[in-house]
Amino acid sequence: MKAAPTQMQTQRHLYAVPRDLQWPERMKMQSMTYLKKYDSCTQSILWSFMEALGMENRMVLRAGGAMQGGMMSSMTCGVHTASLMILGLLVGREKLASGLDGMMPIIMPAQRMVRTLTEGIGGHSCFEMTGVDFTDLEAAMIYKMSDDHEKCVERVGNGARIIAELLQDLDRKGELFRV
Repeated sequence: MKAAPTQMQTQRHLYAVPRDLQWPERMKMQSMTYLKKYDSCTQSILWSFMEALGMENRMVLRAGGAMQGGMMSSMTCGVHTASLMILGLLVGREKLASGLDGMMPIIMPAQRMVRTLTEGIGGHSCFEMTGVDFTDLEAAMIYKMSDDHEKCVERVGNGARIIAELLQDLDRKGELFRV
């Protein structure tokens, strides 16, 4: 039996973070499916969550387009960047003029998200987790075609599950809000 979703109201949108205990697993599977079919760890996770939360926006998807492969430079993992983009869509400030006050709702959840994901997927750097320099396109393609790439697929799935679980926890505690 599904529990009713909670709702987070913004000025223009109503978003529901499902309380359904199976939702994290669905986000895991959908993100892995998208990665296998379309590539881009960041966009695969981002689009899975945007669909599930009713936030489908092609411009946001495009904004995540240069984040895979550790921001195209083997640095911060796309799982992390996708998670922060999702969190920003939910609780990020809508007006630059709101200043620091507008940023306050996202600070603690973002720090918790990065910490939890880093522990949960075994790191935060693509290079540290894969040993691949994604600035070398030949090396990136060799990795993509190798059996080792399946480890990234698993990281994307596990990362998506962790993101969903954390969003549910934050929502349950009333920590998904905007000022």
